[in-house]
Amino acid sequence: MNLDFEKIKKGVSEIEESINEINKIVSINEYEFWKDKRNITSVKYYLLEAIEAVGGICVHIVAKKFGKGVNSLSECINILEEEEILNKELSSRLKKMIKFRNKLIHKYWDIDDKLVYEYAKNETDDFTNFIKEIKKFLI
Repeated sequence: MNLDFEKIKKGVSEIEESINEINKIVSINEYEFWKDKRNITSVKYYLLEAIEAVGGICVHIVAKKFGKGVNSLSECINILEEEEILNKELSSRLKKMIKFRNKLIHKYWDIDDKLVYEYAKNETDDFTNFIKEIKKFLI
C-alpha cells in the first residue's frame, strides 16, 4: 500500500500552523494572557488540533505502510515505536499528550489551565520532534 504524501504533508502543515499560533499566544505577557479567557481557550484548541494531526499522520502511516488498523492513538504510537520510526522517549511523551487530549475532550473541567499554559509555553518541542522523525522515515 502506498503512503499519501500530500495527506502527510497537510498534517505536518496543520501541526506547524497550530504550534505557531500557540507560540504567538503564549508569547504575550503572562498577566495579559490571563486577563482574557480566550487565550487559554485558543491554546487548548490549537493543542487539540496539533494532537489530532499527529494522530491522523500516525494512523495513515500504520494503515498504509504496515497494513494495520488501530483501536486507539496510543496503540498507533506504539506501532511506530515498534517499527523504530519513533524513539521510546518521544513515543512516551506522545502517549501522554494523547491522554491529555482525551481528558481535554471528555473531562475538560478537570484540567488545570496553568499546566496547559506551562506545557504550551515550554513543551511543544514534542510536535517538532514528531515531525522530524516522520520526515526521516519518509526519506
